[in-house]
Amino acid sequence: MPTSYPYNDIFKRLLEGRVSPEEAEALIDWLSQDEQSPEAKALVLEQLRQVVGQDRVNEELRIRLEARLPAILGKEEPLPLVRPSRLLWIRYSSVAAVLLLIGAGIYLFPTRRPVPSVIAKAAPVKNDIAPGKQGAILTLADGHTVVLDSLGNGLVASQGGTKVVLNNGQLAYNTEGAAAAEPAYNTMTTPKGRQFQVTLPDGTKVWLNAASSLRYPTVFTGRERTVEVTGEAYFEVAPMRSGNGDRMPFFVKINDATQVQVLGTHFNINAYKDETTVNTTLLEGSVRIVSGGEKAVLRPGQQAQTGLSAQINIVADANVEKVMAWKNGVFDFQDATLEEVMRQLQRWYNIDVVYEKGIPKLEFIGKMGRDLSLAEVLGGLQLSKVHFRLEEGRKLVVLP
Repeated sequence: MPTSYPYNDIFKRLLEGRVSPEEAEALIDWLSQDEQSPEAKALVLEQLRQVVGQDRVNEELRIRLEARLPAILGKEEPLPLVRPSRLLWIRYSSVAAVLLLIGAGIYLFPTRRPVPSVIAKAAPVKNDIAPGKQGAILTLADGHTVVLDSLGNGLVASQGGTKVVLNNGQLAYNTEGAAAAEPAYNTMTTPKGRQFQVTLPDGTKVWLNAASSLRYPTVFTGRERTVEVTGEAYFEVAPMRSGNGDRMPFFVKINDATQVQVLGTHFNINAYKDETTVNTTLLEGSVRIVSGGEKAVLRPGQQAQTGLSAQINIVADANVEKVMAWKNGVFDFQDATLEEVMRQLQRWYNIDVVYEKGIPKLEFIGKMGRDLSLAEVLGGLQLSKVHFRLEEGRKLVVLP
């Protein structure tokens, strides 16, 4: 952004909700540059101070502003705030504090015990790793695989009259003229460091997080629709009726013990094998969870947790924003343990994590953008009582 850019004007429009996310990020990028004049920054900060506490930044911009904060915070001296058993790794500066207040103040917590006023800046990671990106592997009914990362728009495959089309990084199925035969099955797989979106033959939209898979038919027939998922996926299910006019229920099979019957539309499933529970979170509509011999119906904002025992635990007021952070391009580490944070980084940056002895038990609070490099994320995490060493072969060693 050139130095002649009207910062006051763009920030005024930001606070009025009339600025694009790209302009907002350009402003953040400008604030993070060392060479910008203190006078110009002061003008922007003055605008910020005038609207502290006013809810005038829409949700999308708030999320993107919070996600880009580390680009600024990494250049400031860290002034951490601490509460019992929780270490806040976000670094504070006058810029950050005001921005965070505007973003609903979610990072500000009272200090309960003395902490150092300044901590030495985290040592940089020598071998950086880029963040994950859009991409997936499509396994066709005949076993052939198609890597979708580098393909351009157009026809990917044709199976029984069903056309598989890639358009702007999203896969869709056109069933017009499809043969009335037994459906063929495709599997969409996102390796570590990849995520992808697919529109199923019935119009249902599915977003896959890294290290996940979705198995589904190329055309839905019969009395019901069933797909299988591993890892994490967000669904927006489209209504559909069978040939005789009956509604076709939609089922998501998670494993041999658990499945979700969709009675509504929008929900997220987290079924990674290295997590302690399978979590189904409902955003809109209604779903029925069946696990072993138990059943439960969720209302919007609720989460069902199932473990090895197949018992269903209902969380009445789930943190939906945290659940959906991955789809919104954000790491949300609210109340996350070090191990939980590392599992997210393993999937997104395609790394292996090992722990040395003496690692303290930590819980983190804060958000970072999934578009940041691994070094930028680790730079923030290292402000707590933990350090890292990145070795050859994408191996990350966690140090005390």
